Amino acid sequence: MGELPRQRRSPLLVPLLLAVPTLLIAGLGVVLWRGDQAQLSSGAAPNFRLALYNGGTFELSEQRGKVVLINFWASWCGPCRSEAAELNAIWDMFRDQDFAMVGIGYLDNERDARAFLAEFGVEYPTGHDDGSQIARAYRIRGVPETFIVDRRGQIAHVIIAPTTISVLRPLIEALLAEDGQP
Repeated sequence: MGELPRQRRSPLLVPLLLAVPTLLIAGLGVVLWRGDQAQLSSGAAPNFRLALYNGGTFELSEQRGKVVLINFWASWCGPCRSEAAELNAIWDMFRDQDFAMVGIGYLDNERDARAFLAEFGVEYPTGHDDGSQIARAYRIRGVPETFIVDRRGQIAHVIIAPTTISVLRPLIEALLAEDGQP
């Protein structure tokens, strides 16, 4: 009986076999670290610049001195649909005061987002969070989520659920009544 020929291993095989589990463990670590980051609930609101569906841009830093409502939403989100009329009413109620509002589309496509805006008659500035950069900065967990920023650019309130006029109105009125000087 003859001996079977010995197969030669590629010199890259061992490093490759060691690299795959190392990368998997590192990736898992990043996911766990990100998942462990607390959602923003206070402090300076991260600045962002958002291209709007109707043209132009919205930049948070340009709103200093105003109370700002930031709402993360998506056309595929049932609870977002239920709060759409409430948000429109808040915009109509405060738009002529020192108030700004922006809707940020999350993980949506432009066609469906535009159909949502048309269906609900959304008039406040709204745009798509390209690459989810803004969502990551605010550490959102899902939609809908609403952040209310005071005149100094500080996060004053976070609502992690569909919201209503009865919740939003007193929060906004109280912030508008504050002086807002740094």
